[in-house]
Amino acid sequence: MAKEESKYGFKDKAKAEESLELLKIEDPKYQQLTVRGLIGRAKRVLTLTKAEDKVANIKAAIETFEQWLEANSTTSSTKNAKPKDSEEKVETVPGLGFKDKQAAEQTLKILEDRDPDYQKLAIKGLLGSAKRVLPATKNPEKLKSIKEAMTLFNDFLDQFDREERGKQNMPYLPIELIRQLPKPKDHTDSLTEEFLSCYQTVAKGNYKHLRTKAPASSSSTDDDADPKPTWDIIRNRKLRVLKPDSSVKLFDSDGKPTERHLQLIQWAYSPQVDKLKSFLAKQPTKAEPSNDRKRSRTSSSSEEEAPGNGRDARKDGARKKSKK
Repeated sequence: MAKEESKYGFKDKAKAEESLELLKIEDPKYQQLTVRGLIGRAKRVLTLTKAEDKVANIKAAIETFEQWLEANSTTSSTKNAKPKDSEEKVETVPGLGFKDKQAAEQTLKILEDRDPDYQKLAIKGLLGSAKRVLPATKNPEKLKSIKEAMTLFNDFLDQFDREERGKQNMPYLPIELIRQLPKPKDHTDSLTEEFLSCYQTVAKGNYKHLRTKAPASSSSTDDDADPKPTWDIIRNRKLRVLKPDSSVKLFDSDGKPTERHLQLIQWAYSPQVDKLKSFLAKQPTKAEPSNDRKRSRTSSSSEEEAPGNGRDARKDGARKKSKK
């Protein structure tokens, strides 16, 4: 018990905030259970505490935990919360932290090859959390370690902006749009169908889920350096190889996507989304044939079947006369 309280505690607001930061690497369900447990224990301790300053500190910790629960609860009491469910249940990428330089280096390693927009968002979020923890940290060694991690993160953000890495982001195409297009003729990459299946069924079209989902078999990652990289990493690595320079045409003379373009689309990316949507909008729907085609088919069949048409009619008349 004492060991657990030394890691997750409720003696004051600072300890509560530190506990929440430590819990970030854990499973969401475990986070919820631990926070609820801390609130319960804090309330029991509160009834036995007489010192006013300690009471105030514990109450501040309880309030911090309750605010976190309200913001992170997966079951909302309001009827209108359903549209947000998919966003609330997106799992956090594990292993990110800022407690020291080593944790920061590990964080940057985990973020490698992920979407640049997400990299920047994650680092900014960690910096914000670190800044909130700093005022409550009294241990000089811990203060020094957190500041070293923050320096590393700030250097990363400076380099990110200098190199304009945000422009390298490759936004995801909606799964519905991808399914409307044919597969490339030389479609030999077995990973693409598995990727699209995960995107559609497991992620339910929300690309954020791909950050914590990996192929079913580690062998299917081919020669990737990681033992089991997640789909967002695999996608970006594949696209880096497939993505052509500006001299390569992505549409043919008829306005159809080229083979290279179709390969990119299989990984949920197109450099020319608007033009791709325009192409799809011009395609006839497969559900019903056009009216002209229907009329043509009806007319030709009636001509073939009608006994009184053309030569058949004259032959019929001749046969009747000969019988008489």
